[in-house]
Amino acid sequence: MLGSASDIVISEAYQKGICDFDVQFAYDNMKQIALASPPKGSAYSGRDNNDDCVKYGYCPADSMDEAVSRTLEFAWSDYSIALLAKQLGYQEDAQKFHEKSMQYKNVWNPETQFFHPRNANGEFVKDFKPLMLTYVDNKEKYTNDYVEGSAMQWRWAPLFDAPGLINLFESKDYFISELNDFFAKSDPEIGYWYPGSYYWHGNEPDIHAAYLFNYAGRPDLTQKWVRWILDNKYTNRYDGLDGNDDGATLSAWYIFSSLGFYPLAGTDIYLLGVPLFEKATIKIGSANLEIHTLNYAPENKYVKQVWLNGELLDRTWMKHDEISNGGMLKFEMSSTPEI
Repeated sequence: MLGSASDIVISEAYQKGICDFDVQFAYDNMKQIALASPPKGSAYSGRDNNDDCVKYGYCPADSMDEAVSRTLEFAWSDYSIALLAKQLGYQEDAQKFHEKSMQYKNVWNPETQFFHPRNANGEFVKDFKPLMLTYVDNKEKYTNDYVEGSAMQWRWAPLFDAPGLINLFESKDYFISELNDFFAKSDPEIGYWYPGSYYWHGNEPDIHAAYLFNYAGRPDLTQKWVRWILDNKYTNRYDGLDGNDDGATLSAWYIFSSLGFYPLAGTDIYLLGVPLFEKATIKIGSANLEIHTLNYAPENKYVKQVWLNGELLDRTWMKHDEISNGGMLKFEMSSTPEI
């Protein structure tokens, strides 16, 4: 919602072979917007107050609203710019923007184990309640630095650097435990006006969170919670979604996740999850990608093995060029998790 998320769209499109546009013009403008605040009076806000964000390496809480959310979203855009720069052969830019994207870590507080509002002098703000939700904090005493969510929900935002995020936690086991609790303590009901402080499928900051388990060596928990979302957070009632579909964001989440994989935005990577159907076919240009599910049954909610074009995958992801010409993706299911 903040900054220049079009960076992510443009970079991903180019990486996936959509190149019939003036990529140099786009890239030059992406760089300009990423490195400065927009001119006063400009029609498009760009990255508001970005001069301070660039100066300090994070967005200071005492010079702007939504500082933590801005830091995290700007970083994802910077990561995407770095990938596009690499594609275009600008190695120095690629390194520069990659390093800039890693500055999201500057608002991580090791003591609280959260992304915590931080002032320009380097001090973390004292008024901090990670479970306080923006919708009930009317005076924004605790949530002024977050957008439409709690610090708990924004805690899982940087999927683009999942290994780096995991390393910020005191241990990998602690990360897994906290992320699992994030889902276990969430509201199983749908469409309720108050979503609570834990996992909320109605807004973007955390809708990818179930796929983070893949990076922590627990794809079984990715499968468990993705299926839980598919089963519990979509209905055909008038209030059949947790929140606004936001340009079909939640619909796209359902379609991808039900097929068994999920795009890592701004990259050419898809994260493997759990398929919902016995068979599905996707048209990719003039080719077909067929998805088959072995041992298909309602009780078989865990993935035992995955094959891509006849090769057994020993990883929880695949790249776009591996499926861009079609092929066969095959899941073997089980009623018990592979741990």
